Amino acid sequence: MNKLMITLAAGVLLLGANAQEEVVMAEPVAEPAPVVEAVPVVEEAPAPVAEVVPEAEVAPVEEAAPVVVEEAPVVEAAPVVEEAPVAVEAAPVVEEAAVAVEEAPVVEAAPVVEEAPVAVEEAAPVAIVAVADAPAPAPETSEEEDTGAPVIWGFGNYGIYSGYQLYGSMVNSEPTLQGYAEVNANLRACDMDLGYAGVGVWSNTDLTDKRRASYGKAFNEWDLNLHWGKTFWFDDERTWGLDYRTSFVWYYYPHRRHNGINYPDGSRRSTATTMDWNHSFALNNPYITPFVTWVHEYHENKANLWEMGLRKQVTVGDKLSLVPQMVWVYRSSRYNWCFPTQNFTSYHGSGFATVKLGIDATYMITDHIGLFAKVYWCHLYDHSLRNEAENSHGAAYGQYKDFAWGGTGVTVNF
Repeated sequence: MNKLMITLAAGVLLLGANAQEEVVMAEPVAEPAPVVEAVPVVEEAPAPVAEVVPEAEVAPVEEAAPVVVEEAPVVEAAPVVEEAPVAVEAAPVVEEAAVAVEEAPVVEAAPVVEEAPVAVEEAAPVAIVAVADAPAPAPETSEEEDTGAPVIWGFGNYGIYSGYQLYGSMVNSEPTLQGYAEVNANLRACDMDLGYAGVGVWSNTDLTDKRRASYGKAFNEWDLNLHWGKTFWFDDERTWGLDYRTSFVWYYYPHRRHNGINYPDGSRRSTATTMDWNHSFALNNPYITPFVTWVHEYHENKANLWEMGLRKQVTVGDKLSLVPQMVWVYRSSRYNWCFPTQNFTSYHGSGFATVKLGIDATYMITDHIGLFAKVYWCHLYDHSLRNEAENSHGAAYGQYKDFAWGGTGVTVNF
């Protein structure tokens, strides 16, 4: 009996020891439980996960991840992106600004400015007419150009000169009053620039009695002309172009004391008037302008004369304009009436007759009124003409082989 009791006691102790080992071994299994509690991703129901889901069922946590994606409708619910185009569409300010730009063709529709250079360039060939000296100021433009209607413009000058100089030869060595006036109309048809046409008149008054016996004194010469001109531009900027002008000139001496002159061929021709047909060309450019004028005298001697030269316009400030130039004069043997020959009947060989070097200055006081001055050095180049002047065969013409000449006065434009 005692042995039986001892045996039972030993079995109870053995079972107790085994139970303690199971308890000790079960403790590390219970440690993963905090892992489940540490998953705060599903904060809405942490308790059921800890009680129901064993270790093998922890995997559904990965399935719960889509729930987070589905619950993130922030991307779909971001109406800010959809409202952004509304701001772009609702910004008509940009479209209205474009309208303002489109409505600014006033600048483009201002052909008045484009027409202005035409008048400036084409007014320059005043030198065609006898001694119309002062360079033409820029004429005023008008709104009539917008409609294509002719625009009227013109200029004039009047001044006192040291003498009557023509083509580098001294016609009268004593002071004179000379003036010129010109009126033009721009010609347009079907939006085409046809140039301009006009009329001009030049006059001379001797201030001394030197030529009174033969020519009179006050207003003893009137030169009338009809002309047409146009500039043929080579580029849209109007910096290069060929300027052309043609004119018919009638020289009239109202107090002429002689009715005519007997020529060697037996003919007698009136000296109360003579007539020229002139053609002038100039190559307009930003640098130095070459020019040439052909003068055809078709009434008395049927002679020809050419003026060739270079000029450059220099603007100083807004009011002062300077035009230095050099001119060579070439004449045919029959063109002798303003050169020192015996009467008008003595013909000399053709060739270069004179050379002129000088400067023209214009100062505009207002837009329409200004002052001008000019000074030139003239040289008789042809040896036969120099000999005639030296021996006083030129009578009233060509008293000097080399001389300075100039004048000053008032200039106007409209």
